[in-house]
Amino acid sequence: MSLFDAMFDPRGWKSMVSETLGRGSPKLPELKKGLSREINQTWLEDFIFDFVRNDSGNRLEQAFSSEPIYQAPLIGFVRGTDPLFQEYKKIIGPFHHTPLEVMAWASEVQGIAAPSPEQIGVVSFILPLSDAIAKDNARETEWGSARWGQARLFGEIFMRKLMQTMIIQLAKGAVLAAAGDFMPDFRKKKYPGPGWASPWSHRHIAFAAGLGSFGMHDALITEKGDAHRCGSIVVALPLTPNRTRLLHYRHNCKQHRTGDCLVCAKRCPINAITEKGHNKDACSKYVMKSIPRNIFRNNVVIYSCGLCMTGTPCAQKIPV
Repeated sequence: MSLFDAMFDPRGWKSMVSETLGRGSPKLPELKKGLSREINQTWLEDFIFDFVRNDSGNRLEQAFSSEPIYQAPLIGFVRGTDPLFQEYKKIIGPFHHTPLEVMAWASEVQGIAAPSPEQIGVVSFILPLSDAIAKDNARETEWGSARWGQARLFGEIFMRKLMQTMIIQLAKGAVLAAAGDFMPDFRKKKYPGPGWASPWSHRHIAFAAGLGSFGMHDALITEKGDAHRCGSIVVALPLTPNRTRLLHYRHNCKQHRTGDCLVCAKRCPINAITEKGHNKDACSKYVMKSIPRNIFRNNVVIYSCGLCMTGTPCAQKIPV
């Protein structure tokens, strides 16, 4: 891809607008009648695994076109009525939606009555980045690598494609499903109090589903580390939790457990991470400066960094 083609590649611009402003998100598909008995937790797991394994979108491009973006996923289920979702309105902010609110919106769009709270579940999944992407970015000290930049864009597109395809297939089986970040009011912005946040946080949903805990850099540390992207959808199915949620929100963080790590802070080129946590405002301003560099050096339109998520003890595993 030439520099000209990269600058005017609509995928990058569209992805950034969708992710930050919620514009351009897909509409809910038509819901069929008659529940399919084949759709259950096993079906959901098999669908996600098969999609990650076989869909052509799980590939980098240009010089890395033969390389996959993601490894095998991690999947967690949680009940829509879990009390933690209501607590998130205090922890994150009152603007953060609960699964019941997401399902109420989806039901209104479909013109049907919302399912009972007990019939609502949440599917959360972690897509670990390939070893090549994580190790490539670990060698950088100022800006994200070319592989990381591509994974940031094409990996986000793939993750959203996975969620939308699953919602479509569930609708064909008469199962109502929706993604919190596909809702019309989704925005990533600075809120009074919490600062940068959104009405639906895939990372917090993953914590609720028992898939990991947060590090000092605010990334989610899973059994496959923190070099990943995560997604989630709300479904009108009574799902049974398949993982045990960690008792502390920083349980997997080595700095939290031993007090002698902070490698993520040392990796940050602008010192936005300290023993007190992550300065999201400073981080955001720095990351946005990466757009011209990614266009002119890496031929991809996206903002990226990820230095604090690679080259660390928690990059690809839970640190010992």
